[in-house]
Amino acid sequence: MPLTDLTDSDGNHFKVLEVDGYYLPNFGYDSQESDFRKRVDHWQARDDDIMICNYPKSGTHWIWEIVQMLYRQKAEFVDVTKDDWMIECITKEKFDGLTSPRILNSHLYHSMLPQDFLRRKCKIIYTIRNPKDVAVSFYHHHRNILMYEYTGSWNSYLERYLKGEIDYKSWFDYVRDWCKVLEENKDYPIHVIHYEDVHKNNIMEIKRLAEFLCIKCDDQLIGEIGTKCQIENMKREKIENNEDWRDNKAGMYREGKVGGWKNVFTVTQNELFDEVYEKKMAGVDMNLCFNL
Repeated sequence: MPLTDLTDSDGNHFKVLEVDGYYLPNFGYDSQESDFRKRVDHWQARDDDIMICNYPKSGTHWIWEIVQMLYRQKAEFVDVTKDDWMIECITKEKFDGLTSPRILNSHLYHSMLPQDFLRRKCKIIYTIRNPKDVAVSFYHHHRNILMYEYTGSWNSYLERYLKGEIDYKSWFDYVRDWCKVLEENKDYPIHVIHYEDVHKNNIMEIKRLAEFLCIKCDDQLIGEIGTKCQIENMKREKIENNEDWRDNKAGMYREGKVGGWKNVFTVTQNELFDEVYEKKMAGVDMNLCFNL
């Protein structure tokens, strides 16, 4: 499967799978490109499917673990990860074989989801995180996962991030598109979660999520799930494949903090980011929180 090398002006390589102008991670299975093209019109949904949608590094693993615990009524991790239920990461055969209720997830645009899923009005959980922390987290993700072959500096990466020259492309375009979806589909069951709100009060956010999913949970279970899904517990207990990571050190759960960008951005970089943000997000108010 031919890959695209998005080499920057400093000579830093960045390998992605390009399909019809869209950039995806290379998940390494033969049918990835054809599945991507067929997914919209040919993949069949089930009425009880749940889809977690967001731009990468916006809390997918975190929310996926919480949802699976709510459905299982147990504050326990399972041996699989959200990647096993990620629609652009698996074949149609695996997708069809997943047991219900399927707790699916995706970083794709709303229009790229299976149309049958949208026709059935399956529930969507949309999570959003401030783009400065996303940028820092995605930088470490791209440098440390071997398939990207990326070794660039933070400064050169920030330029790449602002241009959207990465898998899933621009955070700004993605979030603007989802804002439009939310505005134009008020009757669609979409539950919005701010990453930072889960940090501030995870018990309240888990309760809201349970209500949206129509799952009855007592306060004890909610509290146990909130404790179990603290980032330190996830880092310690969730199994990752170290072979995919540089120096065999898996790091999908790195810091998970709010405001960590302040330790990375220079004053000049922050001013540049704010300038780009003001331009690209004009007229969009997502009430984002950049610090706690």
